[in-house]
Amino acid sequence: MAAAGLASLPRFAWDSGEKGVFVGIQKLASDHMAVVVLGEFDPLTIAPKWLRKMDLIGEEDYDSYSVEIISAGATIVSFGSIQLKVLPETLQVTTDVAADVEVARDLAAGILLSKGSPEVSMMGINRTVHFEAAPDEYHAIGDALAPKDAWSSMLHLPGMLNLGIKGVRDDGYGGSINVQVQPSNVVLPGVFVSINDHYDLTYADTVTDRDSIELLKEVVPQRSADKLPFAVKILTDGFRASRGRAQMIVDRVASLGMTTGKSR
Repeated sequence: MAAAGLASLPRFAWDSGEKGVFVGIQKLASDHMAVVVLGEFDPLTIAPKWLRKMDLIGEEDYDSYSVEIISAGATIVSFGSIQLKVLPETLQVTTDVAADVEVARDLAAGILLSKGSPEVSMMGINRTVHFEAAPDEYHAIGDALAPKDAWSSMLHLPGMLNLGIKGVRDDGYGGSINVQVQPSNVVLPGVFVSINDHYDLTYADTVTDRDSIELLKEVVPQRSADKLPFAVKILTDGFRASRGRAQMIVDRVASLGMTTGKSR
């Protein structure tokens, strides 16, 4: 897909991350990036004809896109590796090809910049990966993240099924970084890692005490047109940091198996 009309957005150089190519320290069997924005959207409006009119896709993309559905309830179309999904309350742009990550980001930002939503409430820059692990590495990752001492006297051969952990944002924005690690259902044995880089689209002071009452408060998302600039700024100025943080997390999880597994 060729990006159109978004030359003002910063361009980033990423390491190759196509499936089957080494990224960071691990060979990935599957790698998906998604920008997800919650708000108010019109699936019938945010369709290929409108995208071309707004110069958000090129003529070649407009002539060759594929359609799953275009209706008042949902628009789901694809431009090569990039899938655009628009629901009345959700905008999602996804790709599984690293070379198209920037273009997917550009499309999401372009829709917001082109008034594709009058109001938004939250946004996530998300990444999900699956990677193969040798049996000793697979078990070492599970043992490091979920030690079995607390369970071995009660369960026979306890194993980690689903680990979730939440980190507090320290970049001046409201939100959190949410990580899930599970056994992979794509490669066996293998590991699935999901990173949800979540933004409330507000400014917030960094919490420095984990006993702070602020950590216990559940944020009720509020839609506002005033949040649109936050979303666009994060996608333009904060995208590199988000991608780097996700890569660091994937690398760290994989390294738990490599270091511990080799010592066995």
